[in-house]
Amino acid sequence: MKKYLFTFFLLFSSSVVAFSQDKLKIDDDQSYLVLSTKRIQTMEKELDEVAAKGFRVLYGAPTQQYDMSILLKRVPEAANEAYSYKVLATSRLKTMEKELNDLAKQGYQLLPRTIIFKQGFITAELVMLMEKSPNSKRNYEYKLVQGRKETKVHKEIEEGEKQGFYPVTMIILGENVVVLEKTITNL
Repeated sequence: MKKYLFTFFLLFSSSVVAFSQDKLKIDDDQSYLVLSTKRIQTMEKELDEVAAKGFRVLYGAPTQQYDMSILLKRVPEAANEAYSYKVLATSRLKTMEKELNDLAKQGYQLLPRTIIFKQGFITAELVMLMEKSPNSKRNYEYKLVQGRKETKVHKEIEEGEKQGFYPVTMIILGENVVVLEKTITNL
């Protein structure tokens, strides 16, 4: 019995290693790619690796296994000057707003179609992906407007618009959360 268990373990572990090694094998003519992982650091590393091969992020989505999946498309001109990506994950909106703004000052911009609410067995995190263009002369600023009542959210969006912000996406996390963005051009 121990012999069979050891053989099963050996086969299973070698298939996992083979899968992880094959995960980022990309054909030269491959146009689309899906990355999926539970770990934020792994996702950032893989995003930078495939960005160097000319891929750009299109969408993000949660999976049933508490992972996050990212759909990418190869853009030939992106291979010359690779984009850079950062993945933010936190369970607190104030922390997310601070982290968004820290990266926005460095030229990273939120990709609204990549916002994921990743719920694990014990934890729940809001995950957002940011992209930095290699030639961008822009920085950004973000505000997260939240409220259970629509009138409160409407009022805060209008106040943000007066300051130069505009809505880029909305998330429902027990209450309405609207992400506002302001573009700052650096000369």
